[in-house]
Amino acid sequence: MPHPTQIVSALADPARLALYARVVGAGPGGVPAEEVRGGGARERKRLARLADAGLVREDGDRVVAEPEVFAAALEEQRPVDRDPVDSLFHDGRLTSLPVRRELRHRVFGRVTERFFAPGAKYTEKQVNAALLSCCDDPSSMRRHLVDGGYLVRNDEGSVYQRAAGS
Repeated sequence: MPHPTQIVSALADPARLALYARVVGAGPGGVPAEEVRGGGARERKRLARLADAGLVREDGDRVVAEPEVFAAALEEQRPVDRDPVDSLFHDGRLTSLPVRRELRHRVFGRVTERFFAPGAKYTEKQVNAALLSCCDDPSSMRRHLVDGGYLVRNDEGSVYQRAAGS
């Protein structure tokens, strides 16, 4: 399937765009191929470029449009199974904390995995410094991680570490 830029590039030339419009305007039956080929070498070259981009095809003695190429090209460009958590981060920083509990917990899990190694111990200052690199309110995020069971604090509250299984 052609890349969207290949499709746009094929239609960027006014003469190719006019040829494509003529084929599309003719409806599902298209236009006679001989009518297009009879336009000379330049017209044949335009037709070849449109065909290479998947916009038209020769069907026997006719040239017909392939309008489904647009949807197919877009579908191919969509990320497959994109993680919704990814959309909440921009340049590594959390842009908003989701309201939905499940998504919120996935964000907490992502932050925990990214900044805190299993078994390592961190002071509150180290935790805040790490969290500051991904969010504007590291103290709130630290509390969310502790309350959610992602980080555990020692009895004195001075040492943090990643909770087992998180």
